[in-house]
Amino acid sequence: MATLFHHLKHSKIDSLSDGIFSIALTLLGLDLIGAVKHISESEDFNSGLLEEWPLLFAFFMGFFVLFGVWYEYHANSQYVTGTNTLVIWQHCFILLFAILIPFGAALLGENLNTPNVSWAVFYFGVIMFGDKPISLLFVLAQRRSSRSDTEILDTAAPFSSEAWLRTATVYFLVITAYGILATSAALINPWLALGLYLLYLVSKVNPVGLLNRGTPMLAKAAKVEGELSKLRDSK
Repeated sequence: MATLFHHLKHSKIDSLSDGIFSIALTLLGLDLIGAVKHISESEDFNSGLLEEWPLLFAFFMGFFVLFGVWYEYHANSQYVTGTNTLVIWQHCFILLFAILIPFGAALLGENLNTPNVSWAVFYFGVIMFGDKPISLLFVLAQRRSSRSDTEILDTAAPFSSEAWLRTATVYFLVITAYGILATSAALINPWLALGLYLLYLVSKVNPVGLLNRGTPMLAKAAKVEGELSKLRDSK
């Protein structure tokens, strides 16, 4: 039976994701705008501004998490041109957690200097890392699927589709494990957990460079290092 309908091009997902990231980044600033009245009514303007440090910290934390997610998202998907049902729904959950980041930042800002700080940091971490275990499940599902009706990767990709999925499995497994560790630490010491979150953010300053440096190790762990060797030899 001939295929009458085809899956969406990946560029469609990219267009939607850029719009969602833009809106989510803008929403992060609403809590700061809401604090202006309180700051302006303070007897000491600068003291009133300093009193809002949890909101400022949460804003910058949320902004750089969200921007880092956007940066990493495009760095990881730059060779993905086609889609299938699993790819589309994997991106759905990535965008879902991106939309939740302003909510997590608001929780953090309101509770950072309260007895609820541990739970606020915990749930911020759940949102920050939540897409990683879900992406891992989708990648594993794609590996188990024997039917491939769409070519996912561009011909310029450094991996075949199978090698890419195996490498992605290791990548998401490592980040999921780190996320569980960092998020769980919030229930013991929220400031330690925030430090682990910041350390993760530092690693995302240059996701392209991180992928270039980390890919050989991931490929070795996924037992597809032979493909990289062939790629280097061809160049």
